[in-house]
Amino acid sequence: MIDLHLQFQLPPPWKDEVFDANQIGPINFLVGPNGSGKSQFANQLAGSLPNARLLGTDRLRGMEQSGALDRFAGDRFNNGFAKSQFRNLKQAGTAGSGIDTIVLLEERMDLRIQVEATLSHLFDREIILEWDSGNLVARVRRLGNNSSYRLDRDECHGIKEILVLLTHLYYDQHQYLIIDEPELNLHPQYQAFFMQEVRKIAGAPSSGSSKKIVFLVTHSPFILDFRSLDDLNSVISFSLDYCLPKQVGTLLPSVQAPLPFIRRLNAHHKQLFFSDNPIFVEGILDGQLVEALMAARLASVAAAGSCIIDAGGAEEVNQYLRLCQGLGKSAHFVYDLDSLFSGNLRACIKEDKSIQSFLASAGLGNDFGKYCGQLEQELTRLITNLLSADLPKNLQPLGAFLKILGDKNQWKPEQWKKARTAVMTAISRYRADMVSVVSSHIVEDIEGRRDKILTALNERNIHVLPGGTLERYLPHYKGDDYELSPNVKREAVYAEIDELTNLSTEQELVNRYGELYAAVCRLPFKEEVDLDAALVNHLSSYIHEFQRTVVNNPDWQADQITQRLFSIQPSWSGVFSIQEFVKNSEGEFEAKIGIISMLGQDPRIVYVNHQTNAGMGDFKIELASVPIEVTQ
Repeated sequence: MIDLHLQFQLPPPWKDEVFDANQIGPINFLVGPNGSGKSQFANQLAGSLPNARLLGTDRLRGMEQSGALDRFAGDRFNNGFAKSQFRNLKQAGTAGSGIDTIVLLEERMDLRIQVEATLSHLFDREIILEWDSGNLVARVRRLGNNSSYRLDRDECHGIKEILVLLTHLYYDQHQYLIIDEPELNLHPQYQAFFMQEVRKIAGAPSSGSSKKIVFLVTHSPFILDFRSLDDLNSVISFSLDYCLPKQVGTLLPSVQAPLPFIRRLNAHHKQLFFSDNPIFVEGILDGQLVEALMAARLASVAAAGSCIIDAGGAEEVNQYLRLCQGLGKSAHFVYDLDSLFSGNLRACIKEDKSIQSFLASAGLGNDFGKYCGQLEQELTRLITNLLSADLPKNLQPLGAFLKILGDKNQWKPEQWKKARTAVMTAISRYRADMVSVVSSHIVEDIEGRRDKILTALNERNIHVLPGGTLERYLPHYKGDDYELSPNVKREAVYAEIDELTNLSTEQELVNRYGELYAAVCRLPFKEEVDLDAALVNHLSSYIHEFQRTVVNNPDWQADQITQRLFSIQPSWSGVFSIQEFVKNSEGEFEAKIGIISMLGQDPRIVYVNHQTNAGMGDFKIELASVPIEVTQ
C-alpha cells in the first residue's frame, strides 16, 4: 500500500461527507452496483488529485463518427487535425475524452513505438500518422497489407479502446490515471491483458519514474485482478444508499481474508462486489437448485440487483460473510444445518448487535455462542440416551451411524459436529419415533432452542436449513440420511430441476419443499415484470378512441374502425386488434379486443361495450382461448 493522505468532499447525492484515505494501492478498484455513484466519485477524485488524468466512458467520442452524421457535424477526423487544434484536443482530454491520443502519439515517438508494438503483436495492426495539407491524419493498416483504412469509422471499438487505454497508461506525464469502466468494448481476454499492462506501470510515482497510481471504476470481474491481500485491500466499495465508500484495507482485522481465499476468487465469486445484496450458497448444486426454485415461483434474483454465488463449502461461506459484513452489504447466506455446530460461523456473528438484541429480547441473554453451546449440551445428553436405547426401525440407521463414529468418549470436534447434525436431522424427519425413545419435553426443548437460534440468524439474512442438508428436502434424494453422497445429491438435484418445470402453483412448491422453499422465499428477488402496469394506460386510450369512433360512425364495420384507430395512433398496430364486433340498431355494441403476446406472456383479450368506462379501468384482461390475429 502507498502512503497518501487523500481527502476530498464528496459530491451530491452524498451529504457533506469527506472521503479520507491514508493509504491507497498502486491499483485501486472502485466497485458497486449501477447507480451507486462511482462515476461521480471518479470525477471528484480527478479534480482533487494533483496531475491526474481521467478517461471517461465517452473517451472514444470523436473517434467513432458514423458516415450518417458527416453532413451535419463534418468529417473532421478523416480530414485530419491542424496543429493549431492540438491544444484544444489536449484540453478535451482533461475532461475525460480520449481524442488527445492522436496528438500524444504524434508528439511522443517513444510512446508511439510502445503502443504500435503492442497493437501489432496483439492484432496485426499498424497505426499510421501522416501530415496531409497541414493536417495530422490517423489511419490504420493491417500488417502485410499496403492499403489503409479509417481509424474512426472502419476499425472496431475494441482496438480503439486498447489504443486509447495503452497510450494514457504508458504516458509518463501524469501521476494518477483514473479510468471509468476500462472494460468497455473489450473482450474478457483483452481485459485480462490490459490488467497485465496496468501491473507493469502501477506504483508509487517518483521523479524519473513512469510509475503511476491507477484507479479503475469497473463492473467487470475480469478487471478485478486480485493476486495479493494488497489487491483486495485496494477495493473501494460503493452502495446504493450512498453511504461513505468503504476501503477494504481499513476494515477490522477480523474481516481480512487469507491469501488462499483471495486466490480462489474467480469471476463468478467476484460478482459480490457489484451487488448490494448477493446470495451465497455452499456449493454449485445448491446454487442451481435455488435458481430453479426462484424461476418456478416466477421470481428473478437478477432483477433485484442480486446474484447467486456458490462459495465452495461452509467454511468458504464464512469468509464471504466476514467480507460482506465489513463492506456493509445486505448479503444473504444459505447454510446446511451442520454449520450451526461450527465455531467459525459463531465467530463471524458473535459481535452482531442485532442478533444480541434479539436474544436479549427473548430472555436468552446476549451471548450467541453461549446459547448455541447450551443446545449442544442438550444434544450431547440426547446422543448418550440414543446410544444406549432400543431404537425403533426408523431410527436404527441413526444408531448405526453414531456407532460408526467410534467411542463417544474419543470423539473429536468434527465427529461431534456430525453426530449432532445427524440427531437434529432425525428429529426433523422422524420426530414421533424420537419422542417415543426419549420424551416430548426433550425434543420440544431442543426444537425450541434450534428455532430461536435460526430466527436470530434470519435477522441477519443467515438462513440455516433446520432439517439438515439441502438434499434432504428433495423428494428425489434416495441416499443415506446421515452419510451423504455427492453423486446421489447431484442426481437428486437434476431430477428436481426437471420436476420444477411441472409445478405451477405456490402451494405445490410449499408442499414439496417445505422449509427449503421458505428459506428461498426470504432471499432477494423481484417478481416477473408487471406488463399490465404499462399496458393498461395504452389500452385505456385505445378503448376510449374505439368507443368514440363507433359512436361517431354508426355505419362503420370493424375494418373501417381499425383503419381509423391506426391513423390516430399508428403504434397501436401490431399490439391491439378488433377480434369481434357486434352492434344493434339502437347503437349498443359489444367487442372483443385482442392483445398480442409480450414478454413471454400468452395472448390476451378484453371484452368491452358501449358502457365500458375505459378511463376508470372498467375492463378485465383475460387469457385468449384462441390465437390472436393482429393487423400490422
